[in-house]
Amino acid sequence: MAELYKQISDEGASIQMPTTKLPDKDLIAKYLEGVTSKAEGMNPKMGACMKIVQPVIVLPIQMVMCLAPFYTWFYQWVAVVYKVLPQNAITALFGLALCFFGGTYVASIAAIEAFRQMGFEKVLSELSVVMASYEKVQAANAKDDTEDADGDGVADVMQIQSSELVQRKLFLGMRAVEEPERLQAAVGSLWASYIAVLATLKLEFARTTAFALGIVEVVKFPVVRFFSPLLIPILMNAPESIRLPAAGAQRWGVTIVESSLTLIAVAFAWYLQMIISAFYSGLKGGKMFADAVLQMAMDYDMMKYLPFIEQPFNADESFVDEAIGYSVAFFGFSFQFFSGFQLPFPFNIIFLPLSIIEWFLRIQISFSGSGVH
Repeated sequence: MAELYKQISDEGASIQMPTTKLPDKDLIAKYLEGVTSKAEGMNPKMGACMKIVQPVIVLPIQMVMCLAPFYTWFYQWVAVVYKVLPQNAITALFGLALCFFGGTYVASIAAIEAFRQMGFEKVLSELSVVMASYEKVQAANAKDDTEDADGDGVADVMQIQSSELVQRKLFLGMRAVEEPERLQAAVGSLWASYIAVLATLKLEFARTTAFALGIVEVVKFPVVRFFSPLLIPILMNAPESIRLPAAGAQRWGVTIVESSLTLIAVAFAWYLQMIISAFYSGLKGGKMFADAVLQMAMDYDMMKYLPFIEQPFNADESFVDEAIGYSVAFFGFSFQFFSGFQLPFPFNIIFLPLSIIEWFLRIQISFSGSGVH
């Protein structure tokens, strides 16, 4: 155990703890102002919309920029532990993850499996190229943000026009990336892989989408007939600034009811899919966990210390692996079902990026292409 801890410490020696300081809101606002001015030149309506939301999104951008390095730091340590741990230990941990999170992250786990079948090493290689380029741009940008060429005590980026700042950062990124053709090839390869995985997921979860479509088709007419007459007067009698005429209120009333019904049907279909996937992944993960744990016990000659196990141990004749696997599967499925497939603290914070990816994939599967409309 001490040797394993030393290996993990040595591998993670270069991982630095990020700062808790919030990014400069004035600099972020200046970035947004520059992007808005560029957008107004290309599309005045888009520029006007960006100008409206600009004051609202500064704080969320600050929070994302502050928290993202902590998630990167945490997942770097996860990668170190994954690299150092024995294969059986990794299999056991992955089996536990399937038991307790297989229904919650049904689309993400299916996407990882699809990527693995398509050549996971290739995807990781291309992703490492993109990340290396990003780190170079990030380092160059951090240095540029503190540069004070005239020595007046104020960073140069705060003394130039916002439109000039956007142009300056664009060329800064171009200079920082030393192999743009390699970056272009990596991004293209990752995009092609994503499109292929998305097509695979649409086929895999076609039944979920079809079930949602079937619900909408069956109940749409009575639901619209009941709820639209209740909604139309609300739209017609709203405050004058947002009031709709009779014809517009009727069209929007029907559209709002149909869209709401579609969202509810999709959410219900995915909930049923989570139950099915949680049950299946619990059985699969429980078997993986049991096999890996028993194999580690045999590798480290610990089977003789375990009670109620006949010696010498024979996995083909024993029911110990089934007892362990089914027990873990039961607890994992129960945990997911009775928690409503919601992660408790602190797992909801730790897995927040994965939760965002999960919902993004579900939306892509259900609403893009031939999905629900």
